[in-house]
Amino acid sequence: MILIRACIMLSILSVVSACSSTPEETPAPIKAPERQDLLDVGTLSSITPDFSAPTTEEEALQKAHTEEQSGNIEKALYAYIQALDFNAKNAETFYQIGRIHTIRGNPDIAYRAYNEALVLNPNLMMAHADLGVISMDKRQYREARLHLEKAIELDQKRLALLEEKQNMGAFLVPNRESPARVYNAIAILEDVENNHQKARNYFRLILELQPHSSILITNLGYSYYLTAELTMAEKYLRQAIREDSSFNRAWTNLGLVYVRKGFYKRALAAFEQTMSPADALNDLGYFLMLEGQYEKAIGLFERAIDMSPSYFEQAQKNLRRAKAEISDEFQHASY
Repeated sequence: MILIRACIMLSILSVVSACSSTPEETPAPIKAPERQDLLDVGTLSSITPDFSAPTTEEEALQKAHTEEQSGNIEKALYAYIQALDFNAKNAETFYQIGRIHTIRGNPDIAYRAYNEALVLNPNLMMAHADLGVISMDKRQYREARLHLEKAIELDQKRLALLEEKQNMGAFLVPNRESPARVYNAIAILEDVENNHQKARNYFRLILELQPHSSILITNLGYSYYLTAELTMAEKYLRQAIREDSSFNRAWTNLGLVYVRKGFYKRALAAFEQTMSPADALNDLGYFLMLEGQYEKAIGLFERAIDMSPSYFEQAQKNLRRAKAEISDEFQHASY
């Protein structure tokens, strides 16, 4: 009787529904994937009872793609890991798992997945690309260089096979399928290791693909700042701001250029584009203090403190430090 009543209730709610207890219409139960080490707590908590288990690798990969297209990256990740139960030797699946963990801010799990992908396919360009960027973030520069250079090598070989290609120096100009972030990352690494001309060659190379990128133009400008080529640095930083006037790093770096040039009012105006007037005064004072201009720095710290509506702890600390430096200078001069 209970079952009959339930069928009647369902028929009232929907004329197209049929009451059936056949197992064919019951979703397959969720089977926890074997690779639990590639999951995280957030992914597990997002899986609900309606998330049916795939029956083939193809079905799992299609489900992962569909979920990601819908913005459900936790469910997409779960489906990719389920796909490994059907084929644990698919390097591309491991790459996708690493990619999603990178998006989710889980670099350690991503690192593991990318490395497993490379064990299966040592020439998987995008795995080298992402490992290189992760290693850069960790300041593991030796490992970063190995992966970044390998990714660029693989990309250049791919470009060489195309009918339409463009040379720029020793390189082929990247196209839309190239990992642009890799060329940017290797350029930054060259600047870190004081290979500034190499850095600029890479920046210009990728700018051929993305000529209006305020990030790349700013990075090129900062490369010139590092070698005190201030006119060139200012040129590119101003260009970056023309491309995107809301890009804070371009304004901050332009302010640094003006500090080096001794244009302190311009530096202050540039800093004020990204922070409050009190913070701008404090930052300008800090940079002048680093250059040994303690009297000017003290004046700026005092103005910052007066302008701040509440206790400005960092400006107070900087003020004490600048006064201590002056005191030390007088003490050394008296000997």
